[in-house]
Amino acid sequence: MATERTPSPTPPAKGVRTRSPASGRVAFSAGTHPHTDIYVVNADGSALERLTSDPGAEFDPSWSPDGKRIAFRYQPGGDETADVHVINADGSGRKNLTRNAAMDYSPAWSPDGSQIAFASSRSGRFPTIWVMNRDGSNPRRVGTVDGEYPAWSPDGRRIAFDHQTFAATGWDVWVMNADGSRAKPLVKTRANDQGPAWSPDGKSIAFGSALDAEPGYDHVWTIGADGSRPRRVTERYGDRPVWSPDGEFLLFQAGGLYIVRRDGSRVTQVPIRGLGETTFPDWTG
Repeated sequence: MATERTPSPTPPAKGVRTRSPASGRVAFSAGTHPHTDIYVVNADGSALERLTSDPGAEFDPSWSPDGKRIAFRYQPGGDETADVHVINADGSGRKNLTRNAAMDYSPAWSPDGSQIAFASSRSGRFPTIWVMNRDGSNPRRVGTVDGEYPAWSPDGRRIAFDHQTFAATGWDVWVMNADGSRAKPLVKTRANDQGPAWSPDGKSIAFGSALDAEPGYDHVWTIGADGSRPRRVTERYGDRPVWSPDGEFLLFQAGGLYIVRRDGSRVTQVPIRGLGETTFPDWTG
């Protein structure tokens, strides 16, 4: 439930372009678990930088809205050792924000940068969604539904998250108000549905789904924020999508990192070599 997930296998090279018109800066984790680190790179694959080098696992990066800081999950041992750390975009100023005996992970900055949502097991056996101030103060649980990998709506009023059903379907995407009220399923299919990401205009949510995929694989889908118009975006496999700052592209993991237009056309690979698996991307302007 809280461990680093294995990405879908790398899609075939056929039909994948080598250059993308997208711009911005991408944070991601790379390496072989439990020895993963946080890296940043331009969307075209240039200016690659490594920000962490601890022997433990560092992943789940999340950009602050101003692009100056990155929150991420640091896990020196098993799942129970997970904490939320933050670091400046140049690799300086690292700080542990949670320092809790429970699992604290999958951080997500609020749109105004004042708060960080995250998943924590401190309230029971299963993780629930919590919110803290950006300096780690005033952590509080929001809602009563268990979940992980929260994602804020652009207006800061709602949070989408992964909810485990404990049934054959496994995971669904739920949405609730930022105070935890009115939690309800947004994506509920016969397959695993995970990793929600709001479009910059707040009208759509991208996610990974095993619907219509071979066992062990996912595709990238989008759905209206009101639950309408579900649409499969990728022909090949991939999951953990995030939007470009302008909302025209989606970045996803599939062994490597790939960029696709929101209509599913023009797939390009972010050219990163020699780092092992590249996972959990996030994108800033």
